[in-house]
Amino acid sequence: MDPAYDPQSWQNFYIVAGGAAAALTGLLFVAMSLHAKTIVGNPVFANRAVGTLISLLTQLFLSFAVLVPGQALVALGIEVEVAAVFFLVISLRAIVRLGPRPGRSLAGSRLRATLEIVGALAWIVLFVASGISLVAKVGGGFYLLAIVMLFMFGWNVYIAWILITEVAD
Repeated sequence: MDPAYDPQSWQNFYIVAGGAAAALTGLLFVAMSLHAKTIVGNPVFANRAVGTLISLLTQLFLSFAVLVPGQALVALGIEVEVAAVFFLVISLRAIVRLGPRPGRSLAGSRLRATLEIVGALAWIVLFVASGISLVAKVGGGFYLLAIVMLFMFGWNVYIAWILITEVAD
């Protein structure tokens, strides 16, 4: 079977991804608990914190889903697609809820805010495409999902760092 559509070929990758997601979730939770009052009191900080935790938990869920023995590829593709659509809804909701507000520093600059939005949109498009790819068995399958997972890790580390630096200011 083509490794792009064979979950067995990806076991080691998803064992590592699940372990890393679990470790980062725990570390982030501890770091956020040290500044809980500040994070909860600011909608931008709270949004970043909750979004990062949900993203890491999603990576953990996806790792578990890939590692379920004997699961049909179509079922796995549907699970990936449900997670992708969930993130699309969460992201759109956060954008609408937080929206532009005078005097609010999103990330220090308009360029940085634009790059964050473009990065998030690119990630969501790839995430949705990976679920479709697994169901249809075209377009890269697990290779595309691996790119999504790696992007998620990088994005989560970036957002966690931004959160920590913003809370420290």
